[in-house]
Amino acid sequence: MLRLLRESLDDILWPAVFVMFFWLSYFVNLTYDLGLNSWGIQPRSLAGLRGVLFSPFLHGSVGHLFSNSIPFLVSGGFVFHFWKDLSWRLIGLIWFFSAFPVWLYADSYSTHIGASGVVYGMVAFVFTSGLIKKNRNLSAVALLLIFLYGGLIWGLFPQITMDGTLISWEGHLSGAITGVGLALIFREKGPEDDRDRHDDDDDDPPLWWLESDETLRENNTTFTYHYKE
Repeated sequence: MLRLLRESLDDILWPAVFVMFFWLSYFVNLTYDLGLNSWGIQPRSLAGLRGVLFSPFLHGSVGHLFSNSIPFLVSGGFVFHFWKDLSWRLIGLIWFFSAFPVWLYADSYSTHIGASGVVYGMVAFVFTSGLIKKNRNLSAVALLLIFLYGGLIWGLFPQITMDGTLISWEGHLSGAITGVGLALIFREKGPEDDRDRHDDDDDDPPLWWLESDETLRENNTTFTYHYKE
């Protein structure tokens, strides 16, 4: 139990560090009125290109921040758990390719902030990997993500919130496409397929059986069986 708890804490350590900086950036910006949200992605603007790096740290409200924090922890924890050696590369690729296309094709004179593009990318990556790989644990995680975040699908389409705020569906779509693409590219990485673990055992007899059979033949050994009624 303690080992499982320790491993779980290790898996969410770095996602938790990111989330901590999300919250820290928000309250520092709010307290000192720094206007950091202007550092978001501004399409086809040279200055707006810095938003590819900084936009996930910027949020418009506590609700916006909270709605990204929990999914980031959950999906990021799964990435670090199942793809330990590949986790930083995956997050870096999702971070960049969920944001740079927004800079390329989103509406001009708009500013895009928030970590939701990265969240969509990680959720899509883990979910797609769970569908294409024959691993029971990863498949269970895919079903869990459907249960928890199935409603994220609506964020892929243009919409406006109740208070009139525009949703950056372009970032959501870029993140989701990136996650699916990376799951296909790295389908041979991560947890092994359950069926592969037993292929050798199913196809070949154990070594001790071959050795004992060879020994019996060399010694010309015979067996006589007597059956009782």
